[in-house]
Amino acid sequence: MANKGIGYEEKLMVIRILKALNKFFSLRDLEQVLDTPFQNLWKYINLIGMPSDEVTESLLTKFSRLKIVEEVLSSEIKKAKNSPQNLASNLSFLELYAIKINKELQSRDADIDVVLALSYDAIPFATLLSTEVDSDICIPVANENLVTDAVKLVTYFSHSLKRVGVLIYPRQCIREGKKVFLTDILLTDIDKVETIINMIKAREGEVEGLATVYIAKDVLEKLKQFNIKNLHYLDVI
Repeated sequence: MANKGIGYEEKLMVIRILKALNKFFSLRDLEQVLDTPFQNLWKYINLIGMPSDEVTESLLTKFSRLKIVEEVLSSEIKKAKNSPQNLASNLSFLELYAIKINKELQSRDADIDVVLALSYDAIPFATLLSTEVDSDICIPVANENLVTDAVKLVTYFSHSLKRVGVLIYPRQCIREGKKVFLTDILLTDIDKVETIINMIKAREGEVEGLATVYIAKDVLEKLKQFNIKNLHYLDVI
């Protein structure tokens, strides 16, 4: 008997996971792993048919038991370790990671108003995560000629890079009193993070969490002093 908690959102999440997994596995491979006919998987992925309550519950159970999402994430970060920026455009990888993060956030009743990208590489990740958690998004703009009253120029000195760093954000996305979730792909600069956190606090906001794919060991250690509620990363470098 299917769980009474199975609804449209759960079915849609199963379809999205299957579609993302199909970028890494053939339908025949997924058929064997999930013990589900590949014809049915094809229908779900292409939105020709929706899985029943029973099938949805069964697939969710298999995802959890087999840890197939975690295996894909682990495999991809190993492949991209020497060129982490490549993961910024690996949308299927980022979607699986965003789904995983949102599931953990829901279990902790996290409340997020804005997802903020800490770098240009993090924009696709921030976009997917903001959609997942149903929040606004704040991303840096690249054109320095846009430094007007409409944007906020954030400057900081990076001790690790020994240079001044600059990020430009639209002022409208950094409103007062908001709960903000930070994102990045490769986080190696604690000075940047500290500057953004101070900016959020100056606007009476709160950092609800931070997610990155890779994080430097020294940055991870220093982040402990900020008492960030929800800290997510896949690999320490």
